[in-house]
Amino acid sequence: MCQQTQIVTVLPYYERWLKRFPDWETLAQAPETDVLKHWEGLGYYRRARHLQNLARIVVRDFSGTLPQDVPSLLQLPGIGPYTAAAIASIAFGQKAALLDGNVQRVLTRVFAISSNLALGRTQKELQQLAAQLMPETHPGQHNQALMELGALLCSPRKPQCLLCPLQPICQAPDPEAFPVKDRPAPIRQLEKVCLILRDSRVWLSPTDAPGRWQGFHRLPLFDPARMELNTPLGQHRYSITKYRVQAEVWSASWKTTAPAGIWANLAQLRQIPLPAPHRKMLRLHPDFLAM
Repeated sequence: MCQQTQIVTVLPYYERWLKRFPDWETLAQAPETDVLKHWEGLGYYRRARHLQNLARIVVRDFSGTLPQDVPSLLQLPGIGPYTAAAIASIAFGQKAALLDGNVQRVLTRVFAISSNLALGRTQKELQQLAAQLMPETHPGQHNQALMELGALLCSPRKPQCLLCPLQPICQAPDPEAFPVKDRPAPIRQLEKVCLILRDSRVWLSPTDAPGRWQGFHRLPLFDPARMELNTPLGQHRYSITKYRVQAEVWSASWKTTAPAGIWANLAQLRQIPLPAPHRKMLRLHPDFLAM
């Protein structure tokens, strides 16, 4: 959950998740719609699917016990080098160096590494450096200390250098100039999202409809061949991965018979999984302000 999402946001989701899915077996056997519903609002929903797939593999192949070493963890779905090292070191005390954004920032500043962070050779250099710094004992505490240092003191903007315990050895002449990274410009998209109502119920696509947010019910995008726009309801902006989306929300109607989907009333909308941006768009209509 903490991949791509801040801890302060994650905490209530984490607590609710563990109440519903207290062990691997419960998660493995749960309907996907239930899993997505409990993840709703965190975004990057592939993480939830990977996690359930992981639960099924752990139950099936490892008798319900997660492997403890990095090589074995890397073979599992949704677990990359950072997550594998975090699990191995923090949960199981394995000597495994990790790199997240906070650790990368600390290392590039302390050692004045000015090569582009987006390059593979820079990542390799940082991984080797992190491994060299790893102590023989308490590897999990070491990793967490570096992450917390980056999060609380060695911040991207206005780092608190005077409070930093590494300040005496830090080689960065201007800490805010590190790390060096060429970030690709976000891709901007425009879309028209339709609220099609019938008897105080709204039409939603089936969960198996292709496209973004597969596995969720969704509001449909405008299709001029099948829909007619009626009244503009407002706009909603949201971000997803590399995209910055500006959505125009319209009251609309079908020109012909509605395709396969569901008609959901307010009570049902509170129970079924919906993408968080679509839930917010629904609130632009007076019938769904209580969403």
